[in-house]
Amino acid sequence: MDADLVVKVGVVLAVLALLWVLADWGSYRDRALRLGRALHVAAPAPLHPSGPPIEQVAADIRRIRTQIEQAPSGVPVARMRGWLAAYDEVLATACHALDLEERFSAVPEGPQRTEERERVERELMRAGLRLRSPA
Repeated sequence: MDADLVVKVGVVLAVLALLWVLADWGSYRDRALRLGRALHVAAPAPLHPSGPPIEQVAADIRRIRTQIEQAPSGVPVARMRGWLAAYDEVLATACHALDLEERFSAVPEGPQRTEERERVERELMRAGLRLRSPA
């Protein structure tokens, strides 16, 4: 065979292979990334946050806090306990989202729970979370 013909066929085959790969580039890239991660050559996959967005959690904190602070006198005890339980739960959600420590499940109701609530509020404010609605 003529050497020139072999080069031409090689170029045509290379162009066809390139077009084949480009047509399904995303699939090949994903396979290469998975293989690289399995061999610990490529960076690990980014972690996807679990739970609601922190903006929504902060809005829930502000909403429930406002309800507690503006509760009229004579509000039923069950309702106030429900608001406080919801407030503690949303504070815990914020702590998990920001990787902060919270001990609500280990602290009994009463003054110790109030102290833990205040400690968590301070930690969240230090982390940059706005707990009060703008005046």
